Amino acid sequence: MKYLYCLFLLFLAGCAQPPKNALNYSDAEVGSPNENNAVLVLYRKTVPPVMYSVTSKVNGKEFATLPNNAFSWTYLPAGSHKIEIKWPFLALTPGKTIDLDVDAGKYYFIEFGGETNVAGFGAAAYNTHDITLSNFEQGLATVNSCCKYMPSKL
Repeated sequence: MKYLYCLFLLFLAGCAQPPKNALNYSDAEVGSPNENNAVLVLYRKTVPPVMYSVTSKVNGKEFATLPNNAFSWTYLPAGSHKIEIKWPFLALTPGKTIDLDVDAGKYYFIEFGGETNVAGFGAAAYNTHDITLSNFEQGLATVNSCCKYMPSKL
């Protein structure tokens, strides 16, 4: 039992997290949508495998690297956009892609989520992931309560 406890502590210590000095949503100077652009806020709560950060792309261009409990934002012009999440090779986990139709003047809060599931008597564990569009109030409340800012690369 002592070894399982040590393994659990090692597992927690290995979680990908934003830097300690990363800003909260309210301090990150997130832009406001306007007549030409929407604002995309992509966030990740604690999602397995927790020791890896994910890379996000918008229309094939690298947007942000998100550890657990992190968010980033960018402006998007009106139209159709491809949002892609990729794990590092060692995570052995497939990524996810969605097509997002954007109207200028709006916020789009997108959560990259997931969970670990266990199946069968052999206790085979596997991860599932999804990308969910939240309404403004729900997305804002979640990001304010969980996440630290990671700068956009766009």
